[in-house]
Amino acid sequence: MYDSILIPVSRTTNMKFVLEFVNRFLNDGGRITFLHVIVADALPVSPGEWRQALNAIATTHALATAAEADYKVRNAESIVGGILAEADSAAATAAGYDLILFANSTYRKHVNHLFGTKVDEVIRRSPVEVVVLSYRDDMPLRYRKILVPTSGYRHALRAARLAEVLARGQAGEVTVLYVGADGDDLKDIFGPIARDLKANGVNYRAIFRHGPVVETIADEANKGYDLAMIGATERPAYYQFVTGSTADRLIKKLPCPVLMVKTLKGFGEN
Repeated sequence: MYDSILIPVSRTTNMKFVLEFVNRFLNDGGRITFLHVIVADALPVSPGEWRQALNAIATTHALATAAEADYKVRNAESIVGGILAEADSAAATAAGYDLILFANSTYRKHVNHLFGTKVDEVIRRSPVEVVVLSYRDDMPLRYRKILVPTSGYRHALRAARLAEVLARGQAGEVTVLYVGADGDDLKDIFGPIARDLKANGVNYRAIFRHGPVVETIADEANKGYDLAMIGATERPAYYQFVTGSTADRLIKKLPCPVLMVKTLKGFGEN
């Protein structure tokens, strides 16, 4: 699916989960770039900052054996600025990135915002597709039973497309869930995803539920799902999955890893 993936890393990034996930989406001959951003507006940076950068790179190098990999360190006034500068500079070349992947553990109960303002800002400003994988260090990544809550819009369609790739690899099943009200056009909401899943030979089912969005999704997710995949929203008053409290509430409530995708304008649109 992707030819060039940019992965921001820190000393706390669990590369085992990152690479286990990336290897399912990277095209043959594709390239991974690991980026560590040092927050400093000028060089030289402190020895401690360089040690942290080198430790992050050493960890990725020890595990990144399945694909071609680059290792980059940028200094910038902010982490967001460094990530976006790297994405923007590559976009001007033939070797531009087609995905930025964030991966973070949700098994840190003291963290108040699991996506956080840094990731949110990159999601809003990124020139390429963004995926955020929130995993648990104490749980293996499996893809036999995948939940895709949908609002019927393009980011949810892209989440379903990624779910297809994962499900096909393990002969899995995708459940498409819509939480709404009587009178909603379910054919319009479920139709595009259902057609895509069926065309790609993926087992799926579609279910409609009433109730509060987060609590209803969490209730379904407690029925033995391996992964939930959500799309960023075009309807912020309803499905506020990206930026803010709803994403954090959903990730904290769900018993399984969560993947959020924000695709480019035009995907799934006529």
